[in-house]
Amino acid sequence: MLNKLKRILITTSRLTRLNDVSKGERRVKSKTLQFYSANRNIGNYLPVLAIHQMLGEELDVWNIHKTPIDWDFVHKNYSSVIIGGAGLLHSVFEKFWIDIEKNCKLPIIIWGIGVCLPDNDSVKGVPKQVVQSVFAKAKFANIRDELTRDFYELDPNISITACPTLVYISNSFSVGAKVKNGNQVLHSSHVDLEPVSSTPQIKKIIEDAGFTYKFTANIETEKLPLKKVLKMYQDCDYVVTTRLHGAIIAYAFKRPYIAISFDPKIAAFNKLYGGGVCITGVDQLAFALSSDQFKAKSEYEKELVRVEQFGQLIKKDFTN
Repeated sequence: MLNKLKRILITTSRLTRLNDVSKGERRVKSKTLQFYSANRNIGNYLPVLAIHQMLGEELDVWNIHKTPIDWDFVHKNYSSVIIGGAGLLHSVFEKFWIDIEKNCKLPIIIWGIGVCLPDNDSVKGVPKQVVQSVFAKAKFANIRDELTRDFYELDPNISITACPTLVYISNSFSVGAKVKNGNQVLHSSHVDLEPVSSTPQIKKIIEDAGFTYKFTANIETEKLPLKKVLKMYQDCDYVVTTRLHGAIIAYAFKRPYIAISFDPKIAAFNKLYGGGVCITGVDQLAFALSSDQFKAKSEYEKELVRVEQFGQLIKKDFTN
């Protein structure tokens, strides 16, 4: 009876479901295993789903919070592994990278990942030597910004493209700049980085500037599953964000954004891809909202093609 109830609850869940073989009953469904972060922050799921779309198949996944990895199982059942996408070079994933570096015997593809260097973290990223070693072994490697390349002193010619998220949104929604600009601003908040006092302050500044305020934490829940969160971006006119993926999703929908940086990865995204502005403090928000500078056009179409081209490269390699 309990097992039957459990199956019913699983099948009726509105949360994003992946075939995670790092837990429970393991059912191998693909030849490639993808390592990802299973935190319900949608920025962890969007690049994974986009990679599946580009490859034309759903891959089995392994939550990189679950270490050590069962290498006997992995080597027995898979022919290659993908690491990515999202901020998988955050210092919390050090054990995973050490495990990969020491024990992985399969071809490695690194796809759409980047470093995270939060202002409030004392440890900055995964140790350089470990990361360099894994990248040296990788058959293909793609990262999301120059910050990651320069921080780890990687190959100057390494593939750098925007996050794979662009592909998922392009495939799943109608993308286009709004014909008529309204006044709805979506505040995409990073609760771990954004000081508690800043959240109501941001709301007040937005409303005082004459805009309608909406809020998202970018966290998937039963009440707000992935596509409902994304619909909030599609429906808004502008985005104010303390999350990198707030800026990425805004960019993917062609919504101008103001990014408040508590991690240099946000400034790195804005520098490389545009589509909005990056400021360094909440005290600069009122001026940014009053200026049209953040409404500058981006080269979204060109960047989307570049993301897709890397996907085509990997898919071609898989079919050979």
